[in-house]
Amino acid sequence: MPEKLPVYRIPDFTPAKPLSRGIHVADLQAHRQTHAFVQAPHKHDFYLLLWVRSGQGTHTIDFTQYEVTPGSVFFLTPGQVHAWDLTPETEGTLLFFSPEFYRGGQEKDNLRQFPFFRTWQHPPVLYASAQDLAPVEQLLQQMQHEYAHPASFQTDALRAYLELLLIQLARLYPAAPVQLEENSWPFQLYQLENLVEQHYLEHQSVKFYAQALHLSPKYLNELCKENLGKTTTDLLKERLLLEAKRLLTHSPHLNIAQVAQVLGFEDNSYFSRFFKKHTGNTPEQFRQKG
Repeated sequence: MPEKLPVYRIPDFTPAKPLSRGIHVADLQAHRQTHAFVQAPHKHDFYLLLWVRSGQGTHTIDFTQYEVTPGSVFFLTPGQVHAWDLTPETEGTLLFFSPEFYRGGQEKDNLRQFPFFRTWQHPPVLYASAQDLAPVEQLLQQMQHEYAHPASFQTDALRAYLELLLIQLARLYPAAPVQLEENSWPFQLYQLENLVEQHYLEHQSVKFYAQALHLSPKYLNELCKENLGKTTTDLLKERLLLEAKRLLTHSPHLNIAQVAQVLGFEDNSYFSRFFKKHTGNTPEQFRQKG
């Protein structure tokens, strides 16, 4: 039985046109007035960037609540559950884009070179001063103008602006190294993150992921511990637990046995023991608290 948590696509927010399938730039206030439903918890199948010029509130991303202040920039990857509670006067800019738009027809996806998209490693928010964010604001304004006024090479221009914007934000992001190098984030971990997203419901072993990456289980484990401070097994458990929390919180139409089934547990009681061991609560207790 599928979960009922909404999963939105870029065309859900824009007129039906070829460009809208890959990128969308919008004023935050106008977006909230037109699409009031976005305040409730939901997912996207695209990357999202939110820059806040003024106002305040909270932004909850996968059960972690972040403060919204002037000069905050939020980054979301596809599949994350989020909801915000913003004051009416909050102003800023929203940017949606798909990985396919960013790649522009090339096979290699370099989005994980940016530290704010490494969801296993870094928080999805940047707090910076207005002075530091001035180049970011300028790029977003240029993107909005380009997006609203179709011209020749529009897609190429927007993709170029996007690349410059992400580089500028990476330079401001506190976890970014002084000089971003291609090997600063092991590409195998980016591949692992993608593989886990595809197979975590299958409860595959560490050996399965290591073989898929042409690595030994021991070396993969060393990569995870060196870069994330966690074992590969820890990462697999955390991903399964995150989805369990999402279903228990946002899918009240599913009973506990059905949640266990969606998560690939054949035995409901084993799921309950697994969940309590790693969270301190039974699934029923977690759902009641949520």
